[in-house]
Amino acid sequence: MLDALENAPGTSNPETFHARFGHLERGLQIDDVIYGIETEWKACRPLRFSTENADGDRLTLIVAVDTANRTFEVITRWTKNTTA
Repeated sequence: MLDALENAPGTSNPETFHARFGHLERGLQIDDVIYGIETEWKACRPLRFSTENADGDRLTLIVAVDTANRTFEVITRWTKNTTA
């Protein structure tokens, strides 16, 4: 995912419509997601991993990875204070 972030053309947002607008009450922005991807992950399972946002709150991301095209898309995300 780091490679995909570094080599993404333009300023495309790697999140689905649901991740961006489905739960606005969670108060998460793309900056939180990118910070979480770039930070050391706390746990990782297939397509789901725990990290933290810039405020130090636990952040869980569910992603779809396209290894052939070296891209990914964030399906949804939440912090310890919100639910999936």
